[in-house]
Amino acid sequence: MCCLLALQMPAFAQDAAPADAPDKPMVVIDLRPKEEREGTGILELKGKCNQDVYTIADVASDPLKVDVLEADLVQQLGLAGDGKTLTVLNWSIYYNKQVSGGGPSLQGVGVQGYSLPGKSKERKAGSKCSRNASAGGWYLAGEVTTQYFPLISEFAGTFGGKPITARVVYSPRTKLEGKFVGAASDTEALIDAVHQTAEALAIAIVQ
Repeated sequence: MCCLLALQMPAFAQDAAPADAPDKPMVVIDLRPKEEREGTGILELKGKCNQDVYTIADVASDPLKVDVLEADLVQQLGLAGDGKTLTVLNWSIYYNKQVSGGGPSLQGVGVQGYSLPGKSKERKAGSKCSRNASAGGWYLAGEVTTQYFPLISEFAGTFGGKPITARVVYSPRTKLEGKFVGAASDTEALIDAVHQTAEALAIAIVQ
């Protein structure tokens, strides 16, 4: 009898394996337009309302931002992401160096940032046109927390077939070089903006 049981045990283990095996990992499909995926460094948007607003190329970070986003979501969603597909339809991260207001004294202020609300003649944070008039990267003064120009991440896609969006305004903690071609401060800020985008998407997905 003991020999018979011994022979049967491997068969039971094999039968149980599929039930215990993990589901298929989350899949990310990048369907962004070609212009959102190509280029190097930064590219200024066109139009009067978009002056001093730049898109940041994917290659500005290593690993690429989509790979960082996928890794973050797999970790944050856990089992909720298994077997699901995240489709990236549009996703750009902008570097916005616009200021609003300030008058003549703008010429006397450094170009690396602006002053947070204070004296009326100082540079003020915020896009100079309305959101509808801006091609991308629009933000309000109240959305920044440091004196440095922000990165704005705007994401649109689907998760499990359902539409999902996220918008993040990231305030760098240190002065950026602002060219996004390899400087440590630029890369760190960009990756931090991607991490915050993943957090915003994870929250939207589980709600």
